[in-house]
Amino acid sequence: MNKIRTISRSRIIYHILFWVVATVFWLLTMFVASNFKNILKIEPVLMTLVFNLCFAAAVYFNLLILIPFLFKRQRFFLYVVSVFAVISVAAFVIDFLLVYPLNSFVQGEQYFEELTFVVWVNFAIFTLIYVGITSVLSMTRELIVLQKVTANFQDIEREKLEAELKALKAQINPHFLFNTLNNLYSLTLDKSDKAPNLVLKLSDMMRYILYECNDRYVFVDKELDFIKNYLDLQKIRLDDTIPVSINVKGSASQNKIAPLLFEPLIENAFKHGSYGKNNNGFVNILFNFEERDKMELSIENRYDNKWQDEERKEKGIGIKNVTRRLELLYPDKHDLNISKQDDLFKVNLQIDLSEQNA
Repeated sequence: MNKIRTISRSRIIYHILFWVVATVFWLLTMFVASNFKNILKIEPVLMTLVFNLCFAAAVYFNLLILIPFLFKRQRFFLYVVSVFAVISVAAFVIDFLLVYPLNSFVQGEQYFEELTFVVWVNFAIFTLIYVGITSVLSMTRELIVLQKVTANFQDIEREKLEAELKALKAQINPHFLFNTLNNLYSLTLDKSDKAPNLVLKLSDMMRYILYECNDRYVFVDKELDFIKNYLDLQKIRLDDTIPVSINVKGSASQNKIAPLLFEPLIENAFKHGSYGKNNNGFVNILFNFEERDKMELSIENRYDNKWQDEERKEKGIGIKNVTRRLELLYPDKHDLNISKQDDLFKVNLQIDLSEQNA
């Protein structure tokens, strides 16, 4: 409320200053025209007040009625016609109804009787100048206000986006940690010698999550190291019963990517895959960076139909998380395709990295 009052008070002050400057301008004009002979007379002041009252009527009629009801509603032709009508009426009032009766105070009546039309045109031009200047000032002020409102709205949207991204990223960390601890628990129950190695790799991965994933984008090399550690954990858990391959084509060193974007997709391949010593399960992962500022991830694994009911219940939390993050981070710059065919599960993700690589 105080801010609104301050803005209103400032607008009033600006308007007063404008008309003070306009009054001084007209007084100086009359003094110069009379070689300063009328500098001590009341007549020039009276004439100036008459001029500015008529100009003000035209100005505020334009600002308060014509601009809001015609110009802002894009009725431009009617607005232009109305402005010229207001200018014509204002010039007529100034010339014939006010200046002519008061003319004897400044100059002889004969001047206006002979050049009435010329005088009317002069007043019309002055009225147009007043209306034009105040219209430009008003629209400039509104444009500045609009830019500030737009900037504030963008800041709010940006903060909202950041909050949602942090919330989505926060979902990944406990989800990943929970699954890994379950694997570690199974190994400790079996008193496996692989448990210490798993703990060491888990420590490296958690260090990456805690200290290097706070930025919106990280170098792809670091993300690939994280993925390789994750695959090593899965190999330990599965006791190397299935082939797991990861290949990287092209150079990824100069590219950046949103952190923890690939892990849910790769985890899904292990979570719902067909594994065991007596089956032909596999996981193939391919990263392609051969095209500049582009990346492609392809995941293919054997799919076990027994997971369908469980997957339907969970509604693909990890996949939904990644899908939403892609929508927020790479709008119109990504393509995610997930397909099931017979017992094969395929994921293909393509991302345009040009924006964060710039």
